[in-house]
Amino acid sequence: MIACDICIIGAGVMGASAASEVARCGATVVLIDQAALPNPLAASVDHSKVFRFSYPDPLYVRMAVDALRLWRALEEETETRLLTETGLLLIGRDQPSFETRCRDALRSLDLEAEMLDSDETTQRFPQFDKEAFRYSILDPSGAILHAEKSLRSLIDAARRLGVGVIENERVTEIREGEVITHRGTRVVCGKTMVASGPWTRRLLPELADKLFTTRQEVFYFEPRQSDDYQIGKFPIFIELGSGFYGFPVHHRGAMKIANHNKGELIDADVIDETISEKSIEHCRAFFAEFIPGLASARLRETRVCIYNNTADDDFIIDWHPDLRTVLIATGFSGHGFKFSPLIGRIAADMLTSGTTSYPSDRFSLARFEESGGTIC
Repeated sequence: MIACDICIIGAGVMGASAASEVARCGATVVLIDQAALPNPLAASVDHSKVFRFSYPDPLYVRMAVDALRLWRALEEETETRLLTETGLLLIGRDQPSFETRCRDALRSLDLEAEMLDSDETTQRFPQFDKEAFRYSILDPSGAILHAEKSLRSLIDAARRLGVGVIENERVTEIREGEVITHRGTRVVCGKTMVASGPWTRRLLPELADKLFTTRQEVFYFEPRQSDDYQIGKFPIFIELGSGFYGFPVHHRGAMKIANHNKGELIDADVIDETISEKSIEHCRAFFAEFIPGLASARLRETRVCIYNNTADDDFIIDWHPDLRTVLIATGFSGHGFKFSPLIGRIAADMLTSGTTSYPSDRFSLARFEESGGTIC
């Protein structure tokens, strides 16, 4: 038997962030994961994630601003560079749109956002074809979050703060004040946090109708004219019409591209890592339309990751309706990574004091009942 104040299930970026923050509050913490850390199948693990202030909702903008302060503090604490500034280009065709709402939300909080027509955009970034879009929004906050490095830094910070880490043990049962693993390890705790990402549906089947677990494909291409796509010359970009987003060159001479549109529903324990030629050609078709110089880029690497989202893409950060000492934190995949230090702090506040200064109703389970119950 192991005894602690707080047991956190899932050592991805949210669980590791929360473990560190709870430990800073003076509580004893145990962090459990089903794999050796960092779990290579976790949504948290990749070479890069997008950081941005750009959201059409001021709440998320404020959260991103607060999260950036915490990322910078972690960089200073660990003496590790976790973010590389690149700027972010939102590519737009119609107005009003997601892109213009992002601009309005940023400006409402006195943050920078520059609107450029297609000519102005291609004067700054000639890699784009000006005939493919009408305008862009330039968000200078855009940055590459070095994902696996960030996760390792958070796990290391948790260990330094005295968090007990249990690897390669899958939690099979959660009770009030008790967590049990498949190896028979029994953790007795005052409170529990479930941050198990795409495995939440298995661990808490009562949430299965509120979460979508999907298969997402990621591609790394090596440009033929690599200098044109380096950091400083080429921004992170998002084109929501097609769903594609991408990065400048940042990993072994390659740039990353992926599609945010939700993939096929899957079981998180059964992942097909095969990438079809059709998917690769889909990327090349996007390049041919928007960034012609990348249409013949060499494919260097692919990976399959897992999204775990709610229907409204808002997170779940709330107490279990029946297990009142169990805090659920899930539904982050796709856009949550950037907020992880802040989510960790919010979770720590809830676990140690029972409340948070952030609007918790936005992330409550009650919103599903208000919208009509089952949402799948």
